[in-house]
Amino acid sequence: MRKTRRSVLTAVATVVTATAGLLVPLSGTAAAAPAGPAAPKAADFNGDGYGDVVLATPKATVNGVKKAGHIAVLYGTARGVDGGRKALISQASAKVPGTPETGDRFGGAYDTGDLDGDGYTDLVVGVPGENGNAGLMTVLWGGRGGLDNGGLSTATPHPDLDLYYGESVVVGDFDGDGRQQLATHSYYGAVSMSGDGFTRTRAPEQRRLPMGDGDGFRVVERLDAGDYDGDGDDDLLASGIENMEGDELNGWFGHWSGGRDGMTFTDQPAALPPTRTGLKGSGDIDKDGYADVVVTDFNLGEGGGVGVYYGGPAGPGTGGKTVLDQDSPGVPGKDEGADEFGASAAVGDVDGDGYADVAVGAPAEDVEGRIATGAVTLLKGSASGLTGVGAQALNQSTAGVPGAAEDDDRFGSAVRVQDTDGDGRAEVVVAAADEDVFAGARWSDGSDWVLRGSAAGVTTTGAYALSEKAFGLTYQNKSFGSVLGS
Repeated sequence: MRKTRRSVLTAVATVVTATAGLLVPLSGTAAAAPAGPAAPKAADFNGDGYGDVVLATPKATVNGVKKAGHIAVLYGTARGVDGGRKALISQASAKVPGTPETGDRFGGAYDTGDLDGDGYTDLVVGVPGENGNAGLMTVLWGGRGGLDNGGLSTATPHPDLDLYYGESVVVGDFDGDGRQQLATHSYYGAVSMSGDGFTRTRAPEQRRLPMGDGDGFRVVERLDAGDYDGDGDDDLLASGIENMEGDELNGWFGHWSGGRDGMTFTDQPAALPPTRTGLKGSGDIDKDGYADVVVTDFNLGEGGGVGVYYGGPAGPGTGGKTVLDQDSPGVPGKDEGADEFGASAAVGDVDGDGYADVAVGAPAEDVEGRIATGAVTLLKGSASGLTGVGAQALNQSTAGVPGAAEDDDRFGSAVRVQDTDGDGRAEVVVAAADEDVFAGARWSDGSDWVLRGSAAGVTTTGAYALSEKAFGLTYQNKSFGSVLGS
């Protein structure tokens, strides 16, 4: 039986009312705690200075167990991930907690950060189907050899209330002390955050964050984090459904401002548009020292659009906004119905100019008469914010991109931006969840591409593509590498 929102709220940790909103302390946080080591700038699991790529396949069959899920890790080198070391990790791997079970969906979401403060990036993997869909999170520890140092699982503190815990995971320094915490949510609207103090054998206490006192049954679908107000600690954003029991499933935003004294909650910030799944990522797009948040909307124009809501001293969105679609000046293509421009988006500095750029997926874009082949557009950051000037669009018919444009590939179903070769220019990682790989397949085998960054933006020179075949796998219709984050 579905639990009501009222029953969920009875389990929320004790909070106090503050003039700026609701405030809840972070477990394990000391007001005068010394700053810890700086978090790695890239997902560098083995500490060699090159960023590593994670391709998650929650539908993967593991040792004959369906939808147990696994992740593929591509370790970066001076030439990127092409030709570098690869690893396949699941709950069947040595030192990884748990056992593959039907429907676990290991890799349903992930994020990276240095949770134990040893200078190596760790990987946090959501396992939302574990324990009869109660869910859990598994931290895989980084080290000199990469992600082969074992792991630690952390379950919901309220298994009788939660469902799909670990569906979205976010790592951030929410109290500004240099040590990182971990946030996640469950389906029934609850957002949980850890305190400081992760070790390789112990996870710190988790607490529920306040969600406001509205009458609706809220459902959280996305989380993201960034220092939107420039005060030195990360803030947390959540988006989802305002009232699951209402006649209309309207979108909702929640904002928790971080700080040494705890998390201060603002219900539906006026500067942000209500959204369900449009929360896509954060970064400093105009290089003013405030993190900006990217929100996409299928209802913008005919085929969707992307908005950047700039950070400022008063929080996310208070620095203004820029909204672009495929009819905006400089943006390639045409705003057409059902393109799904903005179905995915990711933020990072692809051209190395110090301004974060936004890679936008349009997986239903038609290409050269082919239906839903998909495309990815890179929109550039600048001192004036996101712009269509210098924008680039790529698909599988673009010269240098491996593969061929085919019906229903859905190139751009997920994207991620990160530097894999240490040159300061991030690569764009693209998933095509419905790419056919094996003979006779129609769709849903899945593949991924790594497109290099350059001073001019994304380039096809040295483009690298791979599917499950790179790991000797032969299962079909599992959408290999379809998850590229939370």
